[in-house]
Amino acid sequence: MNPQEPFDSYAEVYEERFNRNPLGRYQRERVHAEITPYLRPGARLLDAGCGPGSDFDFYQSRGLKIDALDSSPRMVELAREKAAGLKLEARIFHVALEFYRPDTLYDLILLNFGVINVFANLPEILQKVNAMLAPGGVLALVSMPPFHFFTLLGWAGQLRLRTAARRLFLKKGILASGFRFFYYRKRDFREHFRLLKKINLCPLLPNPEQFRNYAWARSASKLLLPLDRRIAAGAPDWLGGDHVCYILAKSGS
Repeated sequence: MNPQEPFDSYAEVYEERFNRNPLGRYQRERVHAEITPYLRPGARLLDAGCGPGSDFDFYQSRGLKIDALDSSPRMVELAREKAAGLKLEARIFHVALEFYRPDTLYDLILLNFGVINVFANLPEILQKVNAMLAPGGVLALVSMPPFHFFTLLGWAGQLRLRTAARRLFLKKGILASGFRFFYYRKRDFREHFRLLKKINLCPLLPNPEQFRNYAWARSASKLLLPLDRRIAAGAPDWLGGDHVCYILAKSGS
């Protein structure tokens, strides 16, 4: 199987399932709020795993110099269409992060919403990203953690106990297509980076897919959203979430 097939297929539904989903928007807005203090007009940003260009509107509002890449041909096609529609000047490359050879250094590199989770060779990827940061540069990394209460609860209710155990204890996942991904925590990033800030995204809320499919998930979200907002910045790393946003500086910088 072509390793990009899952992402090409997901490109067609990403806008509806995540970007238009209230919990998807909530998470993306939190990420934007967290990286804003590290962005000045004219800063150079690399969006590694840009998908269909979901963050391009935000970049345009900040006056940034944008490079973006994705390994999925369909995602790159949609990202270029999005940039053209916004009249956003951005260099958009069809290349996987591990094969990318930049001609510049970046003030901020964003690996948003699970991009890091596709890599089994995490140390090599972190070392590569570290080398692409300018002095004083920052990595914003949004990872799927091993623990998310509502996702694990949903799998248990469906008797998908092996899937739940694989995520929680082995920190691995396998799609029906056979594509593998890996769940990471704060300690997995500390060799190359120093933690500046951590925000747990939806630790007390269902995931966007549950929100879309189930009335109970929408009711729980309405009830728990205020508390989720309050604890996001101070929650322990083990509490996890649908994602966790880490703001990281080069170790020793």
